[in-house]
Amino acid sequence: MTTVRAQDVRIPRHAREAVAHHEEVVVVNRERPAYVILHPDDHARASNPGQRGRPLREALAMLGQTAPPDPAFAEDMRAVLDFVGPAPSDPWPRS
Repeated sequence: MTTVRAQDVRIPRHAREAVAHHEEVVVVNRERPAYVILHPDDHARASNPGQRGRPLREALAMLGQTAPPDPAFAEDMRAVLDFVGPAPSDPWPRS
């Protein structure tokens, strides 16, 4: 991350006040967003979002509660493949 001293940049008062109130300030260049000014506390929070998903122990417990696989599934798939025939060697040939 690059740091720029405040005395080297002119930030309008309303932008400084918005950042002080933890509002994001979008800086536009030719009507397109160029960068965003954030409060340092908000930047730390956004850069460390925390954990995603479920803990492994909980996910494994949920999987343990599911129905067991059908023992006849493999036989059913074999019957389908025998009926359809072998798969092509290249399923996506160039035309």
